Amino acid sequence: MAIDEESEFFCELVSCGIGGQTIAEARRNLSYAELQTWRAYRQKYGSLFVGRRLEQEFGRLFARYMNTKLPADKQIEDPRIYMVHEEMPVLTYEEERMKQIEKKKSG
Repeated sequence: MAIDEESEFFCELVSCGIGGQTIAEARRNLSYAELQTWRAYRQKYGSLFVGRRLEQEFGRLFARYMNTKLPADKQIEDPRIYMVHEEMPVLTYEEERMKQIEKKKSG
């Protein structure tokens, strides 16, 4: 079953205890203005779910730690590879090639 963006947002709110104990309660209890405020907050600061925030911080920490142990040519550029619930952007061939060229110039 696919979930639309709005339902996913309500799931996150309810799982954090915002608006009620069910999605139906949250839809009834939250005004449009309050919903927009929560949406803006999430857009600015990221996930409302504490577990997701911990996952992101541990991913960043692990990437930083690994970069102190790895040679310069094998540095980890994107800590999202250690974050199970984060989506990695799909690069086109041209973007990947430009990334390799820039890496050669700086190295």
